[in-house]
Amino acid sequence: MAVQDSTYRRSTGVDESPRYLARLPLVGVLFRSFSHTFESLENRNYRLLWLGMVFAMGGFQMQMVVRGIFVYDLTGDRIITSMVALGFAPSLLLVSLYGGVLGDRMERRLIIQLSQASNGLCAAIVAVLMMTDLINWGHLFAVSMAQGAMFAFQMPARQAAIPSLVSKSQLPNAFALNAMAMSIMTLGAPAIGGLLYDEVGAVTVYWIVSGIMLGSVIFTSLVPRMYPPETDKQSAVVDNIIAGFKYIGRNKIVLNLMIYSVIVALLSMPFRMLVQVYAKDIYESDGSEVGLLLSALGLGGLIGSVSIANLRQGHHRGWILLGGAFIAGGSLALIVGVPYFAAGMFGMVGLGLGEQARWALGQSLMMENADDKFRARVMSVLMMTFGLMPLGTAPMAFAMDELGGRLAVALYAAALLAFAVYSVLFMARLRKIE
Repeated sequence: MAVQDSTYRRSTGVDESPRYLARLPLVGVLFRSFSHTFESLENRNYRLLWLGMVFAMGGFQMQMVVRGIFVYDLTGDRIITSMVALGFAPSLLLVSLYGGVLGDRMERRLIIQLSQASNGLCAAIVAVLMMTDLINWGHLFAVSMAQGAMFAFQMPARQAAIPSLVSKSQLPNAFALNAMAMSIMTLGAPAIGGLLYDEVGAVTVYWIVSGIMLGSVIFTSLVPRMYPPETDKQSAVVDNIIAGFKYIGRNKIVLNLMIYSVIVALLSMPFRMLVQVYAKDIYESDGSEVGLLLSALGLGGLIGSVSIANLRQGHHRGWILLGGAFIAGGSLALIVGVPYFAAGMFGMVGLGLGEQARWALGQSLMMENADDKFRARVMSVLMMTFGLMPLGTAPMAFAMDELGGRLAVALYAAALLAFAVYSVLFMARLRKIE
């Protein structure tokens, strides 16, 4: 048995011994102090995959804020700005299910690498178009669509690969730390992107983003190949997709988690897509202040993900999940109720905290309760949440034009708080999750 365990650790990079942390260079003291929070990073291969996520999300977040500011400066049109911001959604919606099937059938490291490299290439193309004065909002919309498709391939494969890199007991922590990687970059990258936009211009930022994406490919390349478990590879892709939906329908906990996550996302996430517009119209903010607002969102997400990383069975995780909707709804109410930049910063922290309950904890609970051979497909359906964003964001953009930013966001806050009450009263399966 000891030989088998040793072989397993060498082949997967999993080392469950806390003493492994003491051998980490430079950060050993920090990791020993927070060993429970960061325990999954004991595993070399997971750590490399996690670092690849940090780089990839850093580039994505910088690009997203710069793209939104640039388009609004270029056109002065709220509708066009929202269209470009959501350009990723249609392609993500169309491709995500196919990406889930590939994640359950193909070698997962290759899928992640190709999507990361494609995102870097897209950023370089935009930089060249800007340098040659050929850029228009249509080009940015097309690039946003391409990146949505790459995201749809990358995320199911990445999330489904995590169980092969850590021990079963570390699985909730690993998913929380994966969400933390996103939060860390949501915290720092938008502020950096907004500052660089003001200081050196959009062209330089896009070249930096391209280089960051290359870094993510390098880290991912150091992870061994990650093959999915044996599954039905002879069936047609459509049959695999249908099988995934049938599995979700049979698994009532996963189904309830999916419904809750989708509805909360449709009501809470549209504001983050239009925060550039809201900040410029209500606070008269420049690019740096928009970046600070998005960094405040990341700070809340970071606080939430660190807290969730320490949760275990018996910590009433279902109630914490449901509480996230109340926090997000109350934060939106604060933003519209107190129309000052400082209040907006506090509200964005709360919004990030509430969203992490839905995203990090909800995702972890789904993966815990899903069979391994269906994990990528379950994740691909969850990823469709981002593809459905136009259903929430387009009406908000229209309402901002017709009713003003504050009233439009107030309507979403009220709807989110109402659904939070409904979830507590009628989603018993979620309340019972320990």
